[in-house]
Amino acid sequence: GAARTIGVVPAEAEAARLRDAALADDVVIADARDPIALADAVGEPGADVTVVCVDVPGCEHGAILATAAGGTVVFFSMATSFPAAALGAEGLAADVTMLIGNGYAPGHARMALDLLRTEPGVAKIFKKRVEE
Repeated sequence: GAARTIGVVPAEAEAARLRDAALADDVVIADARDPIALADAVGEPGADVTVVCVDVPGCEHGAILATAAGGTVVFFSMATSFPAAALGAEGLAADVTMLIGNGYAPGHARMALDLLRTEPGVAKIFKKRVEE
């Protein structure tokens, strides 16, 4: 139900895959560990909802800055430092709601398989990754 989705990836090869899969309205290349670059890449006013699912530490402040005032950041990565996120939001004077994904939701495996079966873009990316 999102009006617009933005995919953030670190390299052109990933951007090309995401564009080809048509899973995002816009695809931007940015280092999620660089808060200013990420916020600039996403643009104003920022995202209403930001989902962080990267596998590298240091992405908390970028996610906060890339999120619009009053928006929500969902941290769904084991690399997230929750103290850094909380202190960062305070230090950046960011009015965002932060949620922590716990890694489990009932029915998650079925949902993942259903996405793979019903979303051609997801299947396309998954197939390419398996073949590499």
